[in-house]
This record gives sequence, structure tokens and C-alpha cells, in this order.
Amino acid sequence: MTDVTETRDIREIHDLTGNVALHYLDKYGEDAVPFLENAAAVFEDNEDIHGRNRLLRLRDEILICQMEMS
Repeated sequence: MTDVTETRDIREIHDLTGNVALHYLDKYGEDAVPFLENAAAVFEDNEDIHGRNRLLRLRDEILICQMEMS
């Protein structure tokens, strides 16, 4: 069971990731998703699964932001 503090921490991380996603959208526009997917592939090739997963989570946040903007 998650406590209130853990839930708040998760929410803050999600909010931060959303802000970073918007930054990437502003900076790279429609190329943001392919950019992150290519970067994630490099991390995977270097056997850095944690880094790969972080980039793919950011990619997912961008996709969510794009859906909300539509």
C-alpha cells in the first residue's frame, strides 16, 4: 500500500516529466518523439536499460501532451 508521501512524490515526478515533455515539444516540435526513440535505442545498445526506460517514459509523456493538445 502506498502512503500519502509516496503518492505525492509520484505526482511531483509526473508533473516534472510533463514539464520536460513540453520543453522537448517546444524545442524539437514534431521531431521530439523520433529524437527520443533514437536516443533510447542508443541507450539500449549500450545496455543502459534504465536510461532507455527514462527516455521512453518521456516519449510517452510527449504523446500524452500531444493528445491533450488535440
